[in-house]
Amino acid sequence: MRHIFILNPVAGKNRAAMELRGKIDAYFARHPELEYQIRLTDGVGAATRIALEECVKGDAVRLYACGGDGTLQETASGIPIGASNVELAVIPCGSGNDYVRTFGDKDAFLSVADLVEGVAHSVDAIHCGDRISLNIASMGMDAAVGQKMQRYKNLPGVSGSMAYNIAVADVFFHPIGEQMHIEIDAVDGPVRRDGRYLMVLSANGRYYGGGYCGAPKAVENDGLLDFVLVKKIPRTQIPFVLGKYKKGEHDDIACLEHIRGTGMRVKAAKPMVCNVDGECFDTKSMSFAIIPSAFRFILPASLAKKIQENEDAVVHL
Repeated sequence: MRHIFILNPVAGKNRAAMELRGKIDAYFARHPELEYQIRLTDGVGAATRIALEECVKGDAVRLYACGGDGTLQETASGIPIGASNVELAVIPCGSGNDYVRTFGDKDAFLSVADLVEGVAHSVDAIHCGDRISLNIASMGMDAAVGQKMQRYKNLPGVSGSMAYNIAVADVFFHPIGEQMHIEIDAVDGPVRRDGRYLMVLSANGRYYGGGYCGAPKAVENDGLLDFVLVKKIPRTQIPFVLGKYKKGEHDDIACLEHIRGTGMRVKAAKPMVCNVDGECFDTKSMSFAIIPSAFRFILPASLAKKIQENEDAVVHL
């Protein structure tokens, strides 16, 4: 198997991704029997292009997205859905790194050795129009926050979560809440909603926005998506709701509805911001659909062992 590291040289504070080069070279110097290559991205879409180039060669290959959630999303977009010869890994060194939070031990993904020796784990993904999301896609206030976050995250001393909080404050003082028509292919049958919503969320992972637990019940490989709908509320209530929302305390939020299903279509009265794993753009309509078993995602060896031990413990209860 070839090991291809797709490295975003500008990812993270002080270009943290570039610090990986020495660690990668050092590991493979100790394992000369393994084939590897480091490929640097040079702009938007480069990770997708590189991933596709490596996949079409047809042999067994593992692609390591070295950067933030955007680099991971771009890399995944270059992998043919269900490709049996391709594995996808991530070394999270961007500003948010939210997708790996779903698996519990974020730090385990920072070890080159742990990842090279890792285990393939089937994960679902989301069709978002013509884009692919591994994690979370949304429309509304949170997407507008994500768009503004890009403006703040490169400021000196501003972390990913801090940039998100600053962007929340920015959006808070502008008009929020849009009229939406929502159709959901829910587990228990079709669901339709019409009204003014702060935001609507389609989730395969649990975290986004630098640590906000937008979908605490989401499971990355169960063949279903978690849809979270938050109705428009008085502005004075928003800080309280966001506090609960960030912690994943959704059961305590009266204006929030959680529905599980396989697809959702949203139409808005006017263009609004849509967020797909950190990529933000304006649109009046969007569709979200589950892609079961889309990718073979690598869990670090130490984390895979912990998960297996926990599963074995449950079986023996």
